Amino acid sequence: MFQHFFSDYLVKLQETNQKWWEDLDSNRASVNTPFNKAMQELNFEDTALLFEKAANQPSALMEIQAHWWQQQLEIWQKVLLTGNTDCIVEAEKGDKRFSDESWRNELVFNFIKQSYLLFGQTYLNTINNIEGLDEKTKERLSFFSRQAINALSPSNFIATNPELLKLTIEQNGENLLAGLEQLKSDLEASSDILKVRMTNNNAFRVGEDIANTPGDVVFKNELFELIQYRPLTDKVNATPMLIVPPFVNKFYILDLREKNSMVRWLLNQGHCVFMISWRNPGAAQKETEFGDYVTEGVVKAVSAIEDITGQPQINATGYCIGGTILASTVAYYAAKRMKKRIKSATFFTTILDFSQPGEVGAYINEPIVRAIELQNDVKGYMDGRSLSVTFSLLRENSLYWNYYVDNYLKGQSPVDFDLLYWNSDSTNVTAPVHNFMLRDLYLENKLVQDKGVKIGGVWIDLDKIKIPSYFISTKEDHIALWQGTYRGALKVGGNKTFVLGESGHIAGIVNHPDKNKYGYWVNENLEDTADEWMSSATHNEGSWWTHWNNWLSGFIPEEQVEPFPQGNENYPVIDKAPGKYVKQVLPIEED
Repeated sequence: MFQHFFSDYLVKLQETNQKWWEDLDSNRASVNTPFNKAMQELNFEDTALLFEKAANQPSALMEIQAHWWQQQLEIWQKVLLTGNTDCIVEAEKGDKRFSDESWRNELVFNFIKQSYLLFGQTYLNTINNIEGLDEKTKERLSFFSRQAINALSPSNFIATNPELLKLTIEQNGENLLAGLEQLKSDLEASSDILKVRMTNNNAFRVGEDIANTPGDVVFKNELFELIQYRPLTDKVNATPMLIVPPFVNKFYILDLREKNSMVRWLLNQGHCVFMISWRNPGAAQKETEFGDYVTEGVVKAVSAIEDITGQPQINATGYCIGGTILASTVAYYAAKRMKKRIKSATFFTTILDFSQPGEVGAYINEPIVRAIELQNDVKGYMDGRSLSVTFSLLRENSLYWNYYVDNYLKGQSPVDFDLLYWNSDSTNVTAPVHNFMLRDLYLENKLVQDKGVKIGGVWIDLDKIKIPSYFISTKEDHIALWQGTYRGALKVGGNKTFVLGESGHIAGIVNHPDKNKYGYWVNENLEDTADEWMSSATHNEGSWWTHWNNWLSGFIPEEQVEPFPQGNENYPVIDKAPGKYVKQVLPIEED
């Protein structure tokens, strides 16, 4: 009986899984894309393998199913027979889907909620407990099954969400009409998958409300604009600083508003700050390669800074994939046997060793990578709107479905929030660059291999990086897993400092000292593994920015100098910050 019941249970889940993929595809502009086909085929192959392995382990299945059946009966008896609203199964900490009191106090919805949570937990536990599945397959099954389970949460439907049901009755369905208008607008603004609006897209003006720290564009080519910020102190540090942001996002995450701008804070500490603002590429830039971001990007920026300031070296900082570009640049200089133009390098949440990519690894396998490559090659670039949704779905309940419910079912207007505005201001990635990232970096992990990556005609070697490095990662980062970034820190040469901040990929980095919202861990010794490092690390209150600034002081002459001129005859001021590239929005209209 148990085995038969559990078999039916698995069949139902497979049907649910398939329905979710079909529903997802119905939201795409083209359901027959290579990516969609590869995702479906891989998903069904993994599910079939799970069935095969599960069939050979009847005792394990019986134990799991018996536990599920027992708990389901307890929920039934406790809630529907005795009217006791105390929950046997609770949502995970931080899960806000069932925070409304109706989910607990109204018996039917209490039963629905607990049954749903028990079902999801049981299925994910089944995947983890089935022997014979390799870790990669388990990770994919767990990730995509979680996506399916959360997409079908009772909180996402009016009939099974007491809060939505009550609201719809009270407003005579006006909330749904308002939500429908927002849905239509979002569909028109989306690419091949629905991008749910997180904030009011008209709430902020780049260069006025945000990204408004005074500065000038002093260099521009087809790839980037170089911003030189104006000093905020009477004298400045003699060694200028270059910030290399990720090209998959816009730079102003580090210059949102005055109260949380890292750029403004650095200027107030006496730093002379330069910022790269990458172009938002379209089809016209389809030939741009990863190496171009080194040779035509950072290298050009460093030369411009040297010319403007007259200083032979700079301190450089890279954020996320911008840090990967920065490390590649330093290694490129070393391979070319050029003088050390960069005195120290700082890496914000930067992956150099891609063997531990985190949840994004669910997409990293040959069939999916090949399918994405085919799509990219046809279009010339990966659409930033699709890329944005992919990252949001790594935290689907807090970055996707909550906005889906609020916007379309509750009919609420999105809030005005600068961070969410930045997050929605998407950027494309050229086909060669995106293909290189997926295959050469994530899939084949070539950056840490001997003669794995060639840039500007030379093989780069991270071990040849001999300058001091500062790595800051964050404990709850779901994009750049800190254990993975720690592996990368071990791959470079020179003196290295590793610091671990609290919170995640964005909030843990943009952590202004005036707020001191999150602390950080330090350990002067770089142990063999991340766990060993953490076991003897010391926790500190306050922002890591001050710790970093103290570290930077070791690479800056004590005596400050008069502020450097804003550009010069070789690099004249051509525009005011934040420039024009940062204002390019999707879809890109070619000149």
